[in-house]
Amino acid sequence: MKAARIWMILMGVFYVLNLVAIWPSIFAPQLPGMYPGVELHQGTDSFQLLLDAWLIVGIQLAAIGVVLLWAGTLSKHPQRYIGVIWVAIVTEIVDGIWDIYSVGSGLEEPTIGYATVGIHLVWIASAFWVLGKVKKELG
Repeated sequence: MKAARIWMILMGVFYVLNLVAIWPSIFAPQLPGMYPGVELHQGTDSFQLLLDAWLIVGIQLAAIGVVLLWAGTLSKHPQRYIGVIWVAIVTEIVDGIWDIYSVGSGLEEPTIGYATVGIHLVWIASAFWVLGKVKKELG
């Protein structure tokens, strides 16, 4: 269960840090670099709505992160909470599809998009590795 515990803690921290990175005052200046060909209408209600929508994404990721941190640090039996690893896998798949769409449609800066796809793949692969270890340990 050590691998599951470590993975849950690392992923939990990563998801909580995503909320920090997506915080509007931090994220707003980054958006023009992420979406260089898109008129973002900075300073308008539309731009504020975009920032608010991204903030909700950050809050959702942080919520999953808090559950992962709880399961990895406070639970005596992290294997009981393996389902949250599946939640993270599905989240990473959906986010990866969004990044592929964004790059493929020419909206997202390719280096950023491909880097984030790579990050999603690392988390997905490591999650399946952890699930395999848990299955082996539980017999």
